[in-house]
Amino acid sequence: MVVPIPYSPRTGQHHHHLRSYKSTPASTQARWNLLALLLLFLREHLDCVSRRIGGPPTHAVAVPSTRGKPGPHALQELIGNRLRLPWLAAVPNPRHGPDVRSFQADWFGVRLPEQGGLVRPLIIDDTWTTGSRAQSLAHALKTAGASSVAVVVLGRHVRPEHAASRPLLKAIEEPMFDLSVCAAEH
Repeated sequence: MVVPIPYSPRTGQHHHHLRSYKSTPASTQARWNLLALLLLFLREHLDCVSRRIGGPPTHAVAVPSTRGKPGPHALQELIGNRLRLPWLAAVPNPRHGPDVRSFQADWFGVRLPEQGGLVRPLIIDDTWTTGSRAQSLAHALKTAGASSVAVVVLGRHVRPEHAASRPLLKAIEEPMFDLSVCAAEH
């Protein structure tokens, strides 16, 4: 299940936040805005997501950077333990570089906890362009034994100059964003 919170047109402020929250130096304003967006969305819609995946998420996992940045993903650092979910580690396969734009079954390695019980990970992705990384991670989690997987995306990237995007952008002009509407409900 994939739930994008808002669309993120390339020319908009939200797109700027998604690019600058993990830059060097990171934008403090962008970090707080993205964290607030995620936490407000989950407060309002986590029940919708939970119903669709058969229960509440048991773990969280951020789509790893494929640019070779060491340490935890910027989203994991930003969110910390605010979700009260243990974090799963996903390790990218170095064979697939940052320019890959299609699903790869072996893109990520994951290990689920050895304790018994269902594992329902909540994948948190900052930007969805093609979806290949989030889908590859979801595949790795399901292959490792996760019972179901939900993906929450902070911004579905849309290129306004792309002809196929224009009807979508026109359709969402008014209102541009409404936090009360959840993609899992409609």
